Amino acid sequence: MQKAPALTKQTRFAWSLTPWLCLALISTLLAAVFFYSQWQSSQRQQQLLTSQLAQQKRIQQRELTRIGQRLGQLQAQVSQVSQMSHRLVSDYDLMDELPVARLDTNLLQRPFNGFADLNQTLSQVMAHTQEYGITLVALESMLLNLHINEITQVQGHPVPGTSELSSGFGKRSDPFSGRARWHRGLDFRGKIGEPIAATAAGVVSVSEHHKDFGNMVEINHGQGWITRYAHLDSQLVEVGEYVEQGQLIARMGRSGRATGVHLHYEVLKGNKQLNPARFILN
Repeated sequence: MQKAPALTKQTRFAWSLTPWLCLALISTLLAAVFFYSQWQSSQRQQQLLTSQLAQQKRIQQRELTRIGQRLGQLQAQVSQVSQMSHRLVSDYDLMDELPVARLDTNLLQRPFNGFADLNQTLSQVMAHTQEYGITLVALESMLLNLHINEITQVQGHPVPGTSELSSGFGKRSDPFSGRARWHRGLDFRGKIGEPIAATAAGVVSVSEHHKDFGNMVEINHGQGWITRYAHLDSQLVEVGEYVEQGQLIARMGRSGRATGVHLHYEVLKGNKQLNPARFILN
């Protein structure tokens, strides 16, 4: 019986390295699995972060849109208040000395701690603007009603003779359509050719035929005050002519959009119709 050949020195060395090679291979596989799992975790975190950033961007965009809308509203309010302020200064010679608090323009010129702080500041500015506007409206109303005859000098009756008020100022039923409409003046019933007088001194700014008012005359009394006389049979004054209070300027008729002989009389302040009854002396 033959004996097994003896292992060579190289073979014995190779067998001695086999466990270490297996251990190295296993370590490499474990390291690969570990790093792969770490890479997957990193990818998930990156995706989550990207999603959170996108959501935060959408939230910020919505907040910016809201702030833009509020700024637009604030700009409109400030513009209205500014126009009213300039009108009061111009019409009543207040020389920018309005007895009301000024808007705090420094509120929007400070650093903000996020959108909540900015929104709160915008609310404060809008509230101040609204309060300022309400004050100006009250002031304008007071100036219009306080010693109105002395301020405007528009007074007296446009129909010096006997006349009857046929339609007042305000909401009424339109005589043509039957629908509710706002009547911007007073109507005085009378006879054809009845004299019409200027209720204040001024310069004739309009003497023409209008499709709705018919033959009409407008007199400019200065400082934004105008009186209008419509549905006339004839005009007795020309544009540019200076007239005195009580001067004959036209004769009553039924021209234009009218259902009968009458005078339509308006008092305007800055293109806004006021109730003429406040200026007629009984």
